[in-house]
Amino acid sequence: MTEKSFVMQIIFNYLMFALFLYFTIDTVGDIGWGFFPVLYALFATFDFVRGTRMLNIYVKIKKGNKS
Repeated sequence: MTEKSFVMQIIFNYLMFALFLYFTIDTVGDIGWGFFPVLYALFATFDFVRGTRMLNIYVKIKKGNKS
């Protein structure tokens, strides 16, 4: 996996987080908390956590290469 593709995956995860967060807020505003808003919130949480973990790995690799 190249550095560029790794960074693109991180960006994609954060974009999906933002999209699912928007769907969650919009759906809760329309119909309240139900099955789909909870599902959207879970997907948003999953993408945020995955993107953050990948970002931490990327930063650690970058710091290790500067020695």
